[in-house]
Amino acid sequence: MIVAWLASLFFVTTTIFGAAQAQMTRISSGGTSGYNVPIWVTQDAGLFKKYGLNTELIFLSGASAGLQAMLANEIHFANTSGSAPINATLQGTDAVIIATSYDLIPYGFVVNKDIHTPADLKGKIVAISRLGGVTELAVRVTLEKLGLNTKDMTMIQAGADAQRIPAVQSGNAAATVIAPPGLFAAVARGLRVLVDLTDLEIKYPTSAFCVTRSYLTQNRPAVKRFLMGLTEGLYAHKRDFVLQVMKKYTKLDEPDVLSKSHDYFVKKTLLVPLTDPAGLKNALPVGKPVNRKIEDFYDNSIMQELINEGFVEKISRAYK
Repeated sequence: MIVAWLASLFFVTTTIFGAAQAQMTRISSGGTSGYNVPIWVTQDAGLFKKYGLNTELIFLSGASAGLQAMLANEIHFANTSGSAPINATLQGTDAVIIATSYDLIPYGFVVNKDIHTPADLKGKIVAISRLGGVTELAVRVTLEKLGLNTKDMTMIQAGADAQRIPAVQSGNAAATVIAPPGLFAAVARGLRVLVDLTDLEIKYPTSAFCVTRSYLTQNRPAVKRFLMGLTEGLYAHKRDFVLQVMKKYTKLDEPDVLSKSHDYFVKKTLLVPLTDPAGLKNALPVGKPVNRKIEDFYDNSIMQELINEGFVEKISRAYK
């Protein structure tokens, strides 16, 4: 059935770009959390190819790594958290966010067996993926909610979920922040959720798609094709196929964890990936002056074109 469903994707709308027109395009994906599912699904369902792009999806751990590769012209599109392109823009680069598919903070603050109260966290280590990204923000928000501040704990960069979970299990770190499916896997391994940040409904561009402004100007048709594929990918959530894709990219062979993660994210993933400036404000550096307008960090113009031209509505009708 999955094969038949995948084949049907190519007949949902008229394919207007032939294979001969396809461009070679490199895209970075920065992690194994469930909010990365749209880019995985779009890639594996062949939807970029449908709209004329030959794409290579490259895993680069952490938002800053993807941004650096993009700014060095090693990749064309970076799927990162919003802090990375914002910080890059503030440093004088021409990074810009062109779409956002998930704009909440989907993290749980998990602790090991030795942590029973917030006071137990004082003087301890909290593991994050990289400084300056969404995991650092998630820690800051959590500590504020618990009546603590960043001086009460030491943040260390510890890499992806696969490194952070064992660090907390072993006691090398007291806590970390993790999004599903890693969150559910961590709980299954005996870690405890002290704070669930999803309950706070804080706007933040957790899964943003970025290019350089120069690439956007010089390759606007290619960017539009990318966003056409991504938009259809946001609707193409056939459950069995998505679970297979999640298993492939997360390397998790735990059906219950993957199923819970799918259900967790599908409810809040944006079907129309417009970037909300309110979320960008929460991604601005803490305690530093920002002498830029919020509009300097994002460009919704191509997504707005797709809405105005009826493309988004057409895709929506096709997947009902």
